[in-house]
Amino acid sequence: MQKKISTSIFSIFVVLLISVLTSVILMSSYSYSRNSDNNNNNVISILLAIPTHGNYDISTTTSFLTYQDPVYGIKIQYPSDWEKIHFDKNFIVGFVSPSSHDSGVLENVMISADQLSSPTISLNSFGNTRISKLESQYRDFHLVSSGPFITSTGSPLCKIEYMHTEGILPITTTEIWSLKGKEAFMLLTNVDTSETSTYMPIFQKMINSFSSSAPTTVLHPAKVHSV
Repeated sequence: MQKKISTSIFSIFVVLLISVLTSVILMSSYSYSRNSDNNNNNVISILLAIPTHGNYDISTTTSFLTYQDPVYGIKIQYPSDWEKIHFDKNFIVGFVSPSSHDSGVLENVMISADQLSSPTISLNSFGNTRISKLESQYRDFHLVSSGPFITSTGSPLCKIEYMHTEGILPITTTEIWSLKGKEAFMLLTNVDTSETSTYMPIFQKMINSFSSSAPTTVLHPAKVHSV
């Protein structure tokens, strides 16, 4: 009789343990889903509080792969050891460094599509308008550099580099904008400010390889926003 009672208690304990583990897994999945739906400037929250695995050795990144999306008409090269992430909303694709630093942030590059309020706006005017929005968004906004430029592939782009903080973590963000008719594509890079010089060569290679053309189909409404 005592053996049967012990067996029953053990069975109940196993069921409770499985229930708890299932709840934890579901909550983790829900948390990531909510984070991935954040707007462009809150993408860093997806990549915070990740355990540290040591400093990233740029010398080990010797090869790049090419990502191309015919639907959105974008093309870019990215390090072969970076993780490629596809999002359901907001972002078309993201590329994430394979290791984090003491700060707990994974350096990343994200690409999004936006709908222009005026298809005739120049890169310079667009950049000034965007900077004004960023100044109102971040109380500690500090502009590092900005202005239009042309990549090695001949693509005219607008660059806005600025510093701000996420909690107590200093972040350097670079927005690269490509305007094509009524569409605007943004290439967004985020890095711990202390690691900017380490990652800039990688970011620069990715930026220089970035190109966009007219999409072959109508842009997905869930991933297009007005700017």
